[in-house]
Amino acid sequence: MSNNNNKNLYLSKKEILQGAAVIIFIFMAAFVLLLKSPLNFWLRGDAETDSSVYKTVAYMMSKGYMPYRDSFDHKGPLTYLVNLVGMKFDAYCGVWVLEFIAVFATFAAVYKIARLKCNKIYSCLCVLISGGLLFDYFEGGNMVEEYAMPFIAISVYIFMDYFFNNKINRLRLALCGGSFAAVLMLRPNMISVWVVFAIAVLIDCIKKKKGVDLLNFIIFFLLGAALVVLPIVIWLAAKGCFGDFVEDYIQFNMLYSSVKGEGDKWNACFYFINKPLVTFAVIIAAYFCAVKERFIYGSYLAYLLVTIIFTAMSGQPYAHYGMVLVPAIALPMAALFGMTEIESANRTITLLLIMYVVGAVSMPKWFGSAGDLLNKYADRRSDHHSDMVKGVCELVETNTSPDERISVYGNGDIVYLVSDRLHATKYSYQFPIGEIEPDIMDDYFRQLEEELPPVVVIWERQADDRIESFLNENGYAEISGEASYDIGSSRVFLRP
Repeated sequence: MSNNNNKNLYLSKKEILQGAAVIIFIFMAAFVLLLKSPLNFWLRGDAETDSSVYKTVAYMMSKGYMPYRDSFDHKGPLTYLVNLVGMKFDAYCGVWVLEFIAVFATFAAVYKIARLKCNKIYSCLCVLISGGLLFDYFEGGNMVEEYAMPFIAISVYIFMDYFFNNKINRLRLALCGGSFAAVLMLRPNMISVWVVFAIAVLIDCIKKKKGVDLLNFIIFFLLGAALVVLPIVIWLAAKGCFGDFVEDYIQFNMLYSSVKGEGDKWNACFYFINKPLVTFAVIIAAYFCAVKERFIYGSYLAYLLVTIIFTAMSGQPYAHYGMVLVPAIALPMAALFGMTEIESANRTITLLLIMYVVGAVSMPKWFGSAGDLLNKYADRRSDHHSDMVKGVCELVETNTSPDERISVYGNGDIVYLVSDRLHATKYSYQFPIGEIEPDIMDDYFRQLEEELPPVVVIWERQADDRIESFLNENGYAEISGEASYDIGSSRVFLRP
């Protein structure tokens, strides 16, 4: 009896050690990948264009202003709240901490998804394979897709554990509903996992005559969603900008999608499906749909394809849209790995496929990033802002006081962040939003005439007749030549 107890104690310690090893592995994978972010605590480089916009809105919020009403952008409110929380840690690289948490949580959920079909070692490989997509899709980080990934991955796990093992409870249902709502509050075209699997659950419950269970599913899913959406809606309404939220996030995005959607949707679809790992995942899901558990894998194949379609909805092949595919490819890969754990005539072929996916497609990207780790550490104290940003911000700081507002004409919100200046007018940037909705340009110039900021920056060749006329009519003089750094194609104007 004592021998059995000792054996059980030994096994539990072994499992604890294995669990700790998995956590450390996931931590290191997330850390290595997140060094790609210019916001990391070693680099402190220039935030990318979209990231700078989100941080600028959060910066305005930190000064008591509100998104949509006081600072225009068309992403969901959770985007700016995430950036605001991150900037409370550190004005520039604090957001990196939340990026790390998002990627770590995604990788942890991917590991759990993989464990449904294969062992721990293979599940760790699934993390590397799925996460390897981010080397193609990351695009500087701090993107809405990056924050959507953990919610999508958690929900994939909940749905798959229900279908494979019939495991579900009220907490999981509420968590799934809350995840759905969180993604809605980031950007709504990333909800394919809930669209497809909600239909699959409905069909499953009807087939098995589980009407009471279905009712509970709906109630607690909606409860979870309400716990996320209602506080945000109440906050916006209490601040008097719910109408601006509807106009900017819903109405403008419908216009944006219709205009941008004039691009080639088929080419965009092929762009995302043409990645070897994505193509491979679709083929594997189709194979398992044909040979076993047809309903589950058929639903999963539909989820993969609908995700690709939603991702290509705008007709624009922006790489960062593809981040939502990271949790989507985990299960097919895990199912393939699981085939090696049983005796099969196809075992040799399966092992060769695994060796190709791991050795030729995924690992070289990880090795390259890990190999650059020491270089980034050695360069950690350097100033990684570009000369253009340093030169423009030097002129802004020299010619304005911290309480004065400036305007950047173009899409260069990084200037507000580095110079620590608020933006004049509601529009911190004007392109491409002014091309989508021309009334925005009229509104911008009307506000610019009213506020006459002391400094106007024309960012990277965005000059046109309208801004030139405004500058000439109001006596602005160019001071670009006074910068200590080469500001390239940007220009800085001072009002006398």
